[in-house]
Amino acid sequence: MDDLQKEKIEGINFQYLGDVIEKKKELGNKYITPGFGLAGQLFSTVAKHIIKELGPEKGEALLKGAIEEFGLERGKRIAEKVKANNKSLSLKNWLIYSDIDSIENFRPISSTPNDDFVVKIKHCTFINAAKEWGLNEYAKIYCKYVDYKILEGYNPDVKLILESRHDTGANRCVFRYVMKEENK
Repeated sequence: MDDLQKEKIEGINFQYLGDVIEKKKELGNKYITPGFGLAGQLFSTVAKHIIKELGPEKGEALLKGAIEEFGLERGKRIAEKVKANNKSLSLKNWLIYSDIDSIENFRPISSTPNDDFVVKIKHCTFINAAKEWGLNEYAKIYCKYVDYKILEGYNPDVKLILESRHDTGANRCVFRYVMKEENK
């Protein structure tokens, strides 16, 4: 008798469930969608329905407003954490106190050309998870607006120049953070 038949006939008890934790450990993260990936799938599904209902122009306008509000709020909350620790709103502190695990979610490759901080992102759990569900076109709406607003909410003096994979057709996004006044 397979597990489904057993559950239908005998029900569920803790003895039957006893090996769940062990089996989960054996599998590791093989079937886990990272949290930011689930957010990508959720956002993209909602965006698909909004655009279907309102049309591309009105739908994206509605999403843009929500994304920008969300981004500003995220940036403000990061700034509050930095200030609560008596730190300045520097780019370094933004990286330290950020509300997302950049290494796990993006696997960034960084450099500092011309005294700017440049991050290349090939792996993005948000986009990858949306692609798994065939929703990449909707996920890119989020990407189009959010990062500028996060930085605006955190510290509007941080200038971002973004080369998005969605605009360039490249297999990566390139974020250039400009802090040095003469580079702005």
